[in-house]
Amino acid sequence: MPTWTIISPCEKDYDHPMRMNIFRIMQTVYRMSDSSNEPSAVDEGKHIATLGYAMLQEKPGSPDLSSVVMHFRLCTQSVAQFVVTTSPMQYVDMARNICILIPPCKLTVSAMADIDEFVFMRSTSFRGLNNPVEECDLARRIWQQVQAKRYHRRLLQQEVIGDIIDFACYETRSPRCSICDSNLIYCNGCQVASCESDNCPGSSEPPLARCGRHQKEVLCLPCFEERGCTAELEKCPECKSWCCTRDISSCNGHPIDIQLIPGLPGSKSVLPKLIVAYAKSARVHSPKRGCCMECELPGWQSCNSTLCWSKTICPECASGGVACLCQEVWACDLCAEHSPGVVIRCPRCDRPFCRSCSYIDECQDCHRAHLCYDCAEEESDVDDGVMMELPKFVASCGSCQAKVCDRCVSHSAFSCAACSQRLCPSCRTSLCDDCQQWSGSDDEESGTGGDTGADLDV
Repeated sequence: MPTWTIISPCEKDYDHPMRMNIFRIMQTVYRMSDSSNEPSAVDEGKHIATLGYAMLQEKPGSPDLSSVVMHFRLCTQSVAQFVVTTSPMQYVDMARNICILIPPCKLTVSAMADIDEFVFMRSTSFRGLNNPVEECDLARRIWQQVQAKRYHRRLLQQEVIGDIIDFACYETRSPRCSICDSNLIYCNGCQVASCESDNCPGSSEPPLARCGRHQKEVLCLPCFEERGCTAELEKCPECKSWCCTRDISSCNGHPIDIQLIPGLPGSKSVLPKLIVAYAKSARVHSPKRGCCMECELPGWQSCNSTLCWSKTICPECASGGVACLCQEVWACDLCAEHSPGVVIRCPRCDRPFCRSCSYIDECQDCHRAHLCYDCAEEESDVDDGVMMELPKFVASCGSCQAKVCDRCVSHSAFSCAACSQRLCPSCRTSLCDDCQQWSGSDDEESGTGGDTGADLDV
């Protein structure tokens, strides 16, 4: 008996097209006979459901639909608790050894019909696949063919457009619309088909939600509603278009009472402490949704620090943030204060700069900053104590020219693979500028690529 595991906490979900149909049947059965264990969500992780059928020997390749069977059990059980058949719609409670009819309703009848049709189509493919990824991929392609035929059949029933339908599409289960010849798109859940053209009369029945940036992310509204908060799509609150949930900006809420012990100049130990402090801190509000990547909300910001507590920051939490003088970089108040190298402040005037400002130098290792160029012109007026603490730059990266002070020059560093000139960590896979020029000239003459690896120079 060919059998497939459709729902199981022991196996990864590969979006089998019958997953939601079998879940609906499983909910009905448990509601009738074991309500305390009725699953609330398809990915709840408590149940195992399999689908199988028996094939008549005198009719190879075509299953006896009365033998389409589903087995349901809890993951803590070793044998099936319920055995369900699609024709007739009934199940056997194995513990009580009784047979119970499933009351016909629109939801269960539709689910049973889909399961029957899928099993019939799957049985015509004699491929026995042990790999669940390949099996689910084959199942989706089979069910897409069924949904394409249903799409063309639905268009035939719409008399107002009957004269413009391409009947060849209907006969071949074509993946193209029989009205406008556009591609069909399929719900990632149930695989229901629709024309991808919004202007086509055959589009979206039921309506399909489709991400504008990721065209393969599609859900019909029934699947969207069933998945609830786990759905991969949502509407942008600003432009009202559908987009992937991961593309909606979100503010995690400003951390409260961040207290760090300042490290010594040149110490990088503040970084792990900062990450832990952000993770453990309470927040001023729960995660707040923003907008899609195509929209901009007034007052929302993105911190320039890769260690920031939120990728995007709402206006409430952005107050106190710092922008550099060239306005190219913005950092939240916490990262500007605690995250090294995000904002460079002049030791004298305390104005904020960024690496793009080209108006101040700092050591790329310890992040101590020299005077900005304006204050350097007034060096005679600078306090002697401030001058004593200023870094003295004695080396630079051979590629990006980042400065290294006298205190850090003895630290381990990467070097150019060709000439051993010092490179900073950001440029460690490159040749220095001079060697890149020579390498480019040699490559043009020989037609070969140069070695751009960098060695660690201790």
